[in-house]
Amino acid sequence: MKKRSTSFATSFSKLPHKNIVLFFIIVSMTLIAFNLGRNETLLRRLIASPLSVFQSSKESVSAKELKKLLAKKDFAFINVHTPYEGEIEKTDTFVAYDQMVAQSASLPKDKNTPIILYCKTGRMSGEAIVTMQKMGYTNVRHLVGGMDAWTKTGGALLDLSSIEKEVLPEGGIELPITWGDIGPRLIALGVIDETKFRKAVNLTPEQEEILTKGSDKKITIDTTNGQFVVDMLWAMGLAQKSIVYEEGPMGREYKKDAGNFASTGGWSLARGAAMQYLNRFDLVVLTPEQQKKVGEIAQNVYRPCCGNSTWFPDCNHGMAALAAIELMVAAGIDEKAIYRNVLALNTYWFSDTYVTIATHFARQGIPWKEVDAKMILGKDYSSAQGAQAIAKKVGPLPYKPQQQGGGCGA
Repeated sequence: MKKRSTSFATSFSKLPHKNIVLFFIIVSMTLIAFNLGRNETLLRRLIASPLSVFQSSKESVSAKELKKLLAKKDFAFINVHTPYEGEIEKTDTFVAYDQMVAQSASLPKDKNTPIILYCKTGRMSGEAIVTMQKMGYTNVRHLVGGMDAWTKTGGALLDLSSIEKEVLPEGGIELPITWGDIGPRLIALGVIDETKFRKAVNLTPEQEEILTKGSDKKITIDTTNGQFVVDMLWAMGLAQKSIVYEEGPMGREYKKDAGNFASTGGWSLARGAAMQYLNRFDLVVLTPEQQKKVGEIAQNVYRPCCGNSTWFPDCNHGMAALAAIELMVAAGIDEKAIYRNVLALNTYWFSDTYVTIATHFARQGIPWKEVDAKMILGKDYSSAQGAQAIAKKVGPLPYKPQQQGGGCGA
């Protein structure tokens, strides 16, 4: 044995330097392959996420472990995969793995918060852990093998890229009320100056008929006619006699300043000053009981451009929503349907806000059609502050990179 060993050493010493290096590489790779062959899990980890092999078990979680953890979720769950290829239910937010610093506002403020990251294979989440540790986060793990490992263990993925079509149907949404003769009456009363209106709104033939002749067609809103709908309802909401202008903030605390709001002083499409038309006409006749119902509903209807409810309609969308509520109450529509239809108006006026809110619920396994419209229209979701809080929780929409909000004005 000793002679053979010496002979091998003598022969090896005569190899050129580059061949020595090559020899060691071959031997090392052979040993690694042998050991990995006995550990299929490790082999898969190495292929999917090279970084994960060198990260401690404290920094990783398997798909099976994740299922148990999600059942009693007490951690922030973040999708870091880009481009968007779906996500796991109960995800809290999306932050691209290479944007952790730039989008740090979407991360938990408390850097000791338990966090689990995931991507498609584990590579991106492995890189994101390193970044987050440099940012000072102390309790971050990631899903080994990512969404691929999750689906192999029977886990399902959500595809939220279709949410926008659920919130904003291509064919629009039809309300259970008609335009009737509102347009011609508003023109006759001077609330709408036809010439000014035509300059401000590029009317289709159908809209021109609604404005000048009236129509028995149901009020429909879609992605193309939002301005026309809001302006028509705004004018009606301004002129209609309402409990809101008697008992609400505009009739009490802010009565002297009532002409200074965007909804009043901002209505520039009337003949003369807008304030001469405020709370003047019975465009629809409402009983005292119906007026009370209007007020109760108005107090629970917010819009994302402001912090006030429709009980204080200080912008165009508030006055337009008030008119829609009045028309539906006068028509005897039940309260649940009224909330659902006002929500429909809001979704087209502030589309990105409600796509974001729908994403928030979809991640909890609740489809948009099943959400409580009254709850969504409330302060926690539809006020400016509520919508901003939800947007922060949801983070950037991975399937909709460019987002924009609605604005107020004629």
